[in-house]
Amino acid sequence: MRPSSGGQELSGRTMIFILIGINIFLYLIFPAPRTMQQLVDPDFPYYRLVLSSRGIASGQIWQLVTAMFMHADFYHILFNMYGLYLFGMLLAPLMNGYKILWLYLIGGLSGNLIFLLFNWGNPFYLMGASGALFGIMAAVALLRPNVQFIMLLPPIPVKAKTLVIVYAVIELLFQFGNGGQSDGIAHLAHLGGLLGGYLYIKFLFGPNLAWDILPRRRVRPGETPPPGAGPRMWRQPDFTVKPGSKIKSQDIDYLLDKISKTGINSLTPEETEILRRAREQMRGKH
Repeated sequence: MRPSSGGQELSGRTMIFILIGINIFLYLIFPAPRTMQQLVDPDFPYYRLVLSSRGIASGQIWQLVTAMFMHADFYHILFNMYGLYLFGMLLAPLMNGYKILWLYLIGGLSGNLIFLLFNWGNPFYLMGASGALFGIMAAVALLRPNVQFIMLLPPIPVKAKTLVIVYAVIELLFQFGNGGQSDGIAHLAHLGGLLGGYLYIKFLFGPNLAWDILPRRRVRPGETPPPGAGPRMWRQPDFTVKPGSKIKSQDIDYLLDKISKTGINSLTPEETEILRRAREQMRGKH
């Protein structure tokens, strides 16, 4: 049975640009304090949108969400938005816009909550999309673990799963290995974002992951694997089909499965062409 698309679906690529646009808009509308008067004014609008235990205690619960869209300065938002674009576009073919939005929010919320838990009562403010970005990075590691990045120093290729593990270790070392001294970076929010992104993708895709940092339970001899076990969904077939050749049924099954799980907008141009040719093939066209 063919899945129904249920109307036009918001693509993952579109959602990434929407999130970047919201971050830039709020950065321009609600700039960080610049003068001494603004710095010491607790009613300055910026302080109502960034996260603090004082704000939450006074009932400003919205800070848990708004803080993940606020930034301290130009370079803060520049690097976060570059990371959001870089890693987000790797997820865009695999997840529709609404799932990416939830991933962003869950990563940001989990990072904010863990930061708040360990800093309750401290006069710290938290702002930035880093927690949400780390959640997206975790998703890339789980779904596209072998995508390679070229490091600047040294200029060597590093797989996504390795990169995320290295980042996690660095965050742990800076958080717990500096004698309790703060370096002005919310490492706990980054770690919380990784955890939130990991749990959300595990919930969303179950065993259908290309990689998992936790070892999977081996199926014993004679035991029937659980439904959907194994990375079948992301084991993408080879779509280098020669002109005039027949489309294989397993290729069609893969595409229909992908559409049902992530939406028709998640198909690449090559996959869309294969689907069109398969439709013509079923109609007896050549």
